[in-house]
Amino acid sequence: MTPRRLSLALAATVLASWTCPAAALDRAGAIAAARHQVARKCTEITPCTFTAKAEGGKWYVRVQFTRRKSLQEEPYAYPGGHAMFIVNHNGKVVGRIEGN
Repeated sequence: MTPRRLSLALAATVLASWTCPAAALDRAGAIAAARHQVARKCTEITPCTFTAKAEGGKWYVRVQFTRRKSLQEEPYAYPGGHAMFIVNHNGKVVGRIEGN
């Protein structure tokens, strides 16, 4: 292999292996990390909704908790019934903010 081809192959390998931190974890992965943290609170009786937003190389996942007394009632959100999870590009929760 000529030195020029070797250097081009090396450059292509380096560029192919480099990923942007925001792209390392997708929305579904960030929600899965938050879902794992609230598994006890988010059940069939009290389902949760999840929204995720990427910002600054991290994911911010908002979890809305609900209440209801039986499966026949519609679940409803309540004041202060939410949490925000900050998830890094590796899928690790690095911060949590509880609702008031």
